[in-house]
Amino acid sequence: MTAGAVTVRAAAGRDREAFLAMWQAFVATAPGEPGHPGMGEANWRRIGAQSLSCIVAVDAADRPLGFTLFLAFPFTWSRGDVCYLQDIFVDAAARGRGVGRAMIEHLSELGRAAGWFKIFWMTQPDNVAAQRLYDRVAERMDYLRYDLTLDAPQTPG
Repeated sequence: MTAGAVTVRAAAGRDREAFLAMWQAFVATAPGEPGHPGMGEANWRRIGAQSLSCIVAVDAADRPLGFTLFLAFPFTWSRGDVCYLQDIFVDAAARGRGVGRAMIEHLSELGRAAGWFKIFWMTQPDNVAAQRLYDRVAERMDYLRYDLTLDAPQTPG
């Protein structure tokens, strides 16, 4: 998918270093998140093993500007799968240029082609910049999130 000077495509091997750098910038935005911030390399291996899916937004020179990590799985209330948009990140220098919207639109196209029922995601209540976009492209739901942490975050490996 191309939107202006932004193209969205599946992550490829050539994106590894840019993904890892963006991952570090991404986890720096949520230091209180109860996970292991060093999971960039492990997540890249998951993408390669196809247990986690990733799309990247790139500029005209094919330099990554952002990434979206997602999982599609069966949904008990529909024949169509659902997609959990687990993480979305846009490099600070590329924000406000439609990169996040382009990635969500591309993910929507993938979902329509695959017959997904819906895409869903969460964001922090103080992430108002992202919420401005999300409120334009999706319906805000009133569900509450509960976490039952079973163990300390595992170190990458």
